[in-house]
Amino acid sequence: MPDLISKLRSLLTFCIAIIFLGNLFIKSNLIQNLNLIILLMVIVFSFIAAAGTTLLIGSMSFGLSIILFLYYHAPLSVWQQAFQENIYLVVMFTLVPLLGIPIQHGGYFEALQGLFKRYVYNDSRFYLLVSFVSAFVGVLVNLAVVPLVLQISRASTISSNKKLLSSAIVRGFATCTIWAPTTAAIALIVQLSGASWPLFFPYAILCGIISGLVGYFITMNEEKRAGNPFASPDQEPDEEFDMQKVIELSVFSISLIAAIAGVSFITGIPTVIVVSLASLIFPVIWLGFIGRLQILIRELTGYFNGLPKLKNEIILFMGAGLLATSINYSHLGNYIALILSFLVGQNALLLAVLIILSILILSALGIHPIIPVTIIGGTLKAAAYGVTPTYLALILAISWSMGISISPSSATVIALSGLTGLSPIHVGPRWNALYVLIASAVMLTILTFARIIGWL
Repeated sequence: MPDLISKLRSLLTFCIAIIFLGNLFIKSNLIQNLNLIILLMVIVFSFIAAAGTTLLIGSMSFGLSIILFLYYHAPLSVWQQAFQENIYLVVMFTLVPLLGIPIQHGGYFEALQGLFKRYVYNDSRFYLLVSFVSAFVGVLVNLAVVPLVLQISRASTISSNKKLLSSAIVRGFATCTIWAPTTAAIALIVQLSGASWPLFFPYAILCGIISGLVGYFITMNEEKRAGNPFASPDQEPDEEFDMQKVIELSVFSISLIAAIAGVSFITGIPTVIVVSLASLIFPVIWLGFIGRLQILIRELTGYFNGLPKLKNEIILFMGAGLLATSINYSHLGNYIALILSFLVGQNALLLAVLIILSILILSALGIHPIIPVTIIGGTLKAAAYGVTPTYLALILAISWSMGISISPSSATVIALSGLTGLSPIHVGPRWNALYVLIASAVMLTILTFARIIGWL
C-alpha cells in the first residue's frame, strides 16, 4: 500500500508540473482548479509519508495558517490563492531533477573523480575542489549535490576528515543558494520581495563569491590551528582523467544559466518558469549533443522513482505560501513592520543587521529559515525603508543561505549528518557559526557600500 501511494504521488506531482506549464498558455480556470485539487491530494500524501523535522515544521505552518484563515473568516477565493501561492515551486522542484540526468550519465562523474585523484593531495586543494563542485553542480541538482559530491570526494583519502569534508560541502553549497535561479529559495525570495532576478543576479553572485572566499580562509585557518598537515607530495600523482568532459560540463552549465537569465530578461517571463521549462528542454539538447539521448529515456524510470523524495520540499514550501498569505490576510504582518520600524526607524543598515541576526539566531536554535524568511519577506515593503526590492531580496538571500548552513533542521545539514554519521549540531551550528557570522558581515558591508554610492 505505501508503494502504491508513493507511485501515485509521483505521477500526480509530475502531472501538476505539466498541467501548470501548459495552462500558462491555455489560461483555463477549470484546468487551474483541477490542478489545485491534484495539489491538495499530493499534499495529503506527502504528510502521510513525512516524519521528523519536516512534519513538525509543516504541521506548524499549515496549522497556524488554517487557524488564521478560520478566525478571520477568509473566503474560498483566499484559500485558493494561498494554496496556489507557491505551486510554481512544486513545479520547479519536480522538473529540476531532470537536469541531473546528463550530469550523472554523461561521463562527467568519472571525469570529476579522476580530477580529484590527479590534483587533490592536500587539505587546501581538497576544500577548494569540494566546495567549488558543490557550488557548481548544486546550481543544477540542488540538494542532490550532497550525496553526489560525497561519492566523488571519496576518490581522495582526505575525505576521511569529516569536518573538512562537511564544511566544504555546506559552505560550497551556500554560495549557490544565494543567487541560483534553479533553487526554490531564490524563487521564493524574489517573489516575496518583488525583485527582478536579472537585476538581483550580479550582486547575488558577488555575494556568493565573497561567501566562498570567506569560507576558504576560515577553513584553512581552522585546519592550521587543528595541526592538520598541508604538505604536498614531492611529485603530483600521475592520474589520467578526461579533461574534455570537465570542460564540456562547464560549458553546458554556463550556457544553461546564461540562457535562463537571457530568456527571463528579454521576455519578462518569471525566472522560475524559465527554469522549469529549461529543465524539460535542456536535458534533451544536452544529451542529444553528446550522442546519449537514449539515456534520457532509460533514466526516466529512475527520475519518477525519485519524485516521492520531494515530499519534504512540497510540505515546507506549500506551508510557507499558506503562512505568508494568512499573515497578510489577517494583517498580522503590519505588527511586524511596526516593530521593525520602532527598532530601526528608517535606517536601512540597522534593518539589514536585525533581519540577518534574527534569522541566524532562529536557524541555530533549530527553526528552519523558511519560516522567518517567509514572514519577513511577505510583510515588509522595501520602499517603506528607503531601499529597493533588490536590496531586500539580497538581505533575505544572505539570511537564507547562511541560515541553512547552521540550522540543524535544514535539509542540507540533515542530509550531511545522515551520510557522514555526524550530529546535525556538529555539521551545522558548531562547525559553521563563525563562518556564517563573518561571511554575513562581509557581504552586508559590500552591499551597504553599493547602496550608499547609489549602485543598489
